Amino acid sequence: MRALLLRVFHRLDGSLRARLVIPVATLTVGSLALMAATAIELHGADVLGASQERAALFSSLAGNAVAAHMENFEHTDISPLLAALQQHRPDLDHLALINVNGVVTATTELQRRGTSPWTRAQLETDAPLPLPEEGFALIRALPNDARCAGCHDPSRPVGYLELHFNDEWVRASKQRLTSSLAFAALPALLLMIGVAWWLLGREAIKPIQRLLTAMKLAEEGHHDVKADEGRADEIGLATRRFDATFAALQRTQHELQAMYEERMMRADRFAMVGQMATGLAHEIKNPLAGLSGALELLAEDLAGSPHHHVVEEMRHQVQRLTNIMEGLLNFARPPVAKLEATNVNRPLEKVLFLLRGQRAAKPVLIEPQLGNDLPTVHADPGHLEQVFLNIGLNAFQVLGATGGTLSVRSFARDGQVFAEFRDTGPGIPPAVRPHIFTPFFTTRSNGTGLGLALSMRLVSQHGGKLEFECPEAGGTIFTVSLPAAPIAGPAPSAPPP
Repeated sequence: MRALLLRVFHRLDGSLRARLVIPVATLTVGSLALMAATAIELHGADVLGASQERAALFSSLAGNAVAAHMENFEHTDISPLLAALQQHRPDLDHLALINVNGVVTATTELQRRGTSPWTRAQLETDAPLPLPEEGFALIRALPNDARCAGCHDPSRPVGYLELHFNDEWVRASKQRLTSSLAFAALPALLLMIGVAWWLLGREAIKPIQRLLTAMKLAEEGHHDVKADEGRADEIGLATRRFDATFAALQRTQHELQAMYEERMMRADRFAMVGQMATGLAHEIKNPLAGLSGALELLAEDLAGSPHHHVVEEMRHQVQRLTNIMEGLLNFARPPVAKLEATNVNRPLEKVLFLLRGQRAAKPVLIEPQLGNDLPTVHADPGHLEQVFLNIGLNAFQVLGATGGTLSVRSFARDGQVFAEFRDTGPGIPPAVRPHIFTPFFTTRSNGTGLGLALSMRLVSQHGGKLEFECPEAGGTIFTVSLPAAPIAGPAPSAPPP
């Protein structure tokens, strides 16, 4: 039974109609029940008041009748009269005659004869008195008229008439009203629930189902999906928003597809051009080597000749072409990295040694600031040396024309090892900065434009980053960051002897 109830509850909880209609119906039933209970109680109070008014009128008439049958102002046996009066009112349960001392002298219930059920104050009140059982009692004083000339106090009554009324008629009236209200409210409630169920289905459930169907079709790849049906309410606004979003997504998808196809075509063209360039570089490199050797012999033969400087310029240009071919080959097919645990300071020290041997027109001060106890990195030392040399030579060539200081620093922070090259040169112009790492882009007449591009690729292959910044005070800072190698745990200690 519990499992069945849980299954029904989950089924109702998953239905939008049930989640809306059941609370509304519950609230409506509670409100109607409260209103009906209030109306029934008010109706019962009105009926009880009317019944008490009629009972008061009847008690006055009965009191007069009893007083008329009393002779010599003494209580006589008037039980037959009381029984006859009782027959006139179906809600009258009991009548009794009480003397001035509060003792019952005549009654329709013999077991009450001789009892004193009321106090003096209760005997003298005209208001209805509640009974222990359901109903109320009325007590009417029997007047002492002119026949009581010998009485000591003509204003005092000669006795009291007690009448017990039940409230069965009031309860029956309330029950009839309850039945009438239930008979009228139950069909109305069922009709309201049915109409609410139908309206929810038409105005909410079906539009939402159509929207969900449109979403499913869009998810399956249909491109002609449209959920808007021209409704002016919130659901219509939601469907229009969905159509607009879906249309925007389709436009974005078409644009991305077009851009992807264009880039794929460009990538294919670049791959083809790269293959051709690599082949040409191989074909050109060998003749350049022969030409370089021939020019070297020619320079020896023309030593001291006025044309010797022409040969030297030719050797310089051949060497420049050789460097371009080698850079192109390295960029197109970089060598495979041989990773090993490496201290960044070792390739930096080699690069610093080479930089100190460079000649420059203006003095260049090199300031090494290599950190101690740096964590190792998984890297190819030769590749790191090539990256650091490219960055250092670029800075040295800039400072060689203007003079200045090149600071080379290494440090570790947040699981990364950093190598920083900071120069005091004029900095990089803003128009040039977006193209720093673009292949073949250079601002020098004797540069190939492949050094920084190749360095960026090598650093990326090691899982690191190559970044630069130009402070407002001047100069340029190039930073190489590499992830530190994880620290191996301590070796297990030998067991005691």
